[in-house]
Amino acid sequence: MSKVLGVIGGMGPAATVAFLARVQALTPAEGDADHVRVVMDLNPQVPDRNVRPGEAEEELGRMAAGLAAAGAQVIAMPCNTAHGQAGAIREVCAARGLVFIDMIAATADAAAASGARRIGVLATPGGER
Repeated sequence: MSKVLGVIGGMGPAATVAFLARVQALTPAEGDADHVRVVMDLNPQVPDRNVRPGEAEEELGRMAAGLAAAGAQVIAMPCNTAHGQAGAIREVCAARGLVFIDMIAATADAAAASGARRIGVLATPGGER
C-alpha cells in the first residue's frame, strides 16, 4: 500500500493542478485503485511570500498540520518561492514523523547526480529571510 500524499497548494493554483496531473500521469497504474491517494489544501489566500514571509510560514505550517490530521504521510508543495518559508512545514513533519519532499533540494540532487554544472531556476524573488 502506498503512502498518502499531502499537497500544500494554491500558490498558484495552476501550478498545483499541473503538479497533480504529473503525479497522475507518472503513476504506473493499471486501474483507478492503483493511483496515489492525495489529500490537498489548495489555498490561494496564503499571505504573499514576497512581502509577508512570516505570515506565509505560519499559514503553511497550519496547512501541513491539517494535511497530517487528514492522513497525509508525505507532504509536497509545488511552489518554488514558498520553499523559502517551509520552516513550519518541516517542524510539523519532524514532530509527526512525516516526510517533506523539498523540491529545491531534490532538484539540486538530481542535477548533481546527472553531472550538470549549471541549472536554471524559475521563481519569484521571495521574501528576505
